[in-house]
Amino acid sequence: MPALLYAALMTLLSLPAHAVDGFNLPGSDYDNFSAGSAMLCTLTCAGDPRCKALTWVKPGIQEPSGHCRLKDRVPTLVRDSYCHSRSAENIQSTRLRAENNIHRPASDYRHFSSANYQLCQKACAQEQPCSSWTWVRPGVQEPNCHCWLKTSAPHPVADNNCISGVKLWPRSVPIDP
Repeated sequence: MPALLYAALMTLLSLPAHAVDGFNLPGSDYDNFSAGSAMLCTLTCAGDPRCKALTWVKPGIQEPSGHCRLKDRVPTLVRDSYCHSRSAENIQSTRLRAENNIHRPASDYRHFSSANYQLCQKACAQEQPCSSWTWVRPGVQEPNCHCWLKTSAPHPVADNNCISGVKLWPRSVPIDP
């Protein structure tokens, strides 16, 4: 029986940090902020080339809405029912989606009028310096809609006047000499 328990424990500890609910990746934080969902935390990590992993702490534990912790390495998984964790290498571009009612303020490098958020999203996808974008609904900043392209993925902020999104940054792969 102890050998079976030991084997199960070793299997659990060797699991890669895909998307694992009920587990924490403690330590190695380089940034943290309020995030209303695990998806907002994941999207912010996807748009930041420094991010190697993340832990989202569920609402009511550290703050009312939930809290995101971005990591510069992938720590060992630890069971924690209050957390949702994953490694950045397992974030797929097909899973990224527009963030309705979210603003990502700051890090703007270019802006222009845009008839819809899809044009804003497409512009970001086609420009190398773009990491994220925010599209502002009409009548807020000007009579028309407006697109802001950004060089990083700023922290998400709830805002009914905006739709935002991130572009997945490819993760670096170590090269053995």
